[in-house]
Amino acid sequence: MLFRSTLALAALSATALAAPAPAPLDSQVVLGQAGKAALDWSAGHLSRLGDDGEVGAMTQWGWYDCGEPGDALEIESIKVSPDPPKPGHKLTIEAKGKVNNLVDEGTYADVTVKLGLIKLLTKRFDVCDELDNANATLSCPIEPGSYTITQSVDLPAEIPRAKFQVQARVFTQQELPAACMDLWINFLVPDKS
Repeated sequence: MLFRSTLALAALSATALAAPAPAPLDSQVVLGQAGKAALDWSAGHLSRLGDDGEVGAMTQWGWYDCGEPGDALEIESIKVSPDPPKPGHKLTIEAKGKVNNLVDEGTYADVTVKLGLIKLLTKRFDVCDELDNANATLSCPIEPGSYTITQSVDLPAEIPRAKFQVQARVFTQQELPAACMDLWINFLVPDKS
């Protein structure tokens, strides 16, 4: 599920880049020295107008387990490598968790990917089918116990500088809440190096 969410994020990022970029503005015409200084102070390298210097960005990311204690699936940790994720590089995701109740055919995840307040994707994924399609080490039925899943994906170099949010809500084959996770990844943060 996290693998599919990351793939969806990568595909949507490439699509967003197809839109034509606005023409650059001349900072001398738009801003006076005081305005340019205020803009530099408030937003750093990413918001400079008319600056010929190269703009770099590093990424921040995080996740939150919004599930209830005793849910069928409990997410214990998510690690990414490289950390932070870098556009144009392979991203390896390691997720550890605990299965409290049998996960069987019919378990599904509703995933929403947002850019700010705009929904880019809302899709339902069959958890068991996704495990099979990803050639994961797990397959349904999944018995109760502790598990670690590792997946890799190539991130496109053209990911827009934006903050993406992924909401995943997992439900059992009986339509009961099984897990809940909110993930965000921010490609807006200026690189300090």
